[in-house]
Amino acid sequence: MKSKHARAFFHVVNTKYPALPFSIRGFEDLTGARVGVKECLAHDLLIDYPVLTEKPGEYIAQFKATIAIQPKSVAILCGGRDLFNADGIVSEKKLDEAHSNLIKQPLWKAEEKKKEKKAKE
Repeated sequence: MKSKHARAFFHVVNTKYPALPFSIRGFEDLTGARVGVKECLAHDLLIDYPVLTEKPGEYIAQFKATIAIQPKSVAILCGGRDLFNADGIVSEKKLDEAHSNLIKQPLWKAEEKKKEKKAKE
């Protein structure tokens, strides 16, 4: 990046928001932040999240999280732990048999304990 404002902006983003989305209003130097965002997007250093819109009068909510779907529960590994409630979610989409079998496997493999050799007395 050529601009010192862009380099400073990118440094602040990496220190304050390493993997989280942020608002440009959270920066002290708004002009430098706008220049930094433009350059970072041009060099593919940031991923922009577009504002979602629907028909007038309808609302859209968006959140990002990493989840693991298990046979009897859903484990939220990171992200919106407080926002996600799977009870009210109904989908017309269904999984095929290959993915269903994959979900039935345990999420983490248990380590096998090595048998200790008994010392002969």
